[in-house]
Amino acid sequence: MSPNAFFLSPGRAAALAAAVLLSACAGMDADECRDTDWQYLGQLDAMDGKKDLRSRALSHERSCRKQGVVVDLRAYQRGWMQGLRTFCTPENGKAFAEQGGRFQPGYCPPALEGAFLDGYTPARDRIEARQAISELERKIDDKKKEIRAERAGASASRMAFLQADLRDMQQELRQLQARLR
Repeated sequence: MSPNAFFLSPGRAAALAAAVLLSACAGMDADECRDTDWQYLGQLDAMDGKKDLRSRALSHERSCRKQGVVVDLRAYQRGWMQGLRTFCTPENGKAFAEQGGRFQPGYCPPALEGAFLDGYTPARDRIEARQAISELERKIDDKKKEIRAERAGASASRMAFLQADLRDMQQELRQLQARLR
């Protein structure tokens, strides 16, 4: 099997994402419980990268028990494992990070977690660096305003402190920007 055998095309990913959103609803009605392909639902649930198998399965089980329907937990678990094989890839790790997903260590099986993290970690690091840059740019703007406001009445030592603080923030900004290159 090729390494990209589980990579989703954009069209298929969109269709699966819509199905995942529908499956994430708080409860299922009696028809949904009876008509659900539990293996496929397990696969979709695993591919959204949220909650663990036990939590998701129990949620479906409670919902359907209220409707008088028994969930096929074995089929759901088989699907879950298929979904993890699809989800826990470098490509999906990158996409998950870029969509703002927060990876929970242990979500992927140990044999797949490293591959997922190969995509996830660099993407997550870039996002966090961009966020830090935006926050630092805001602080630099605030510091410049503070310097302008205090320029006339501040002591020489106060101005030196403010300017040193500004230089430190600008240096930190350059370092963060260099990390993104």
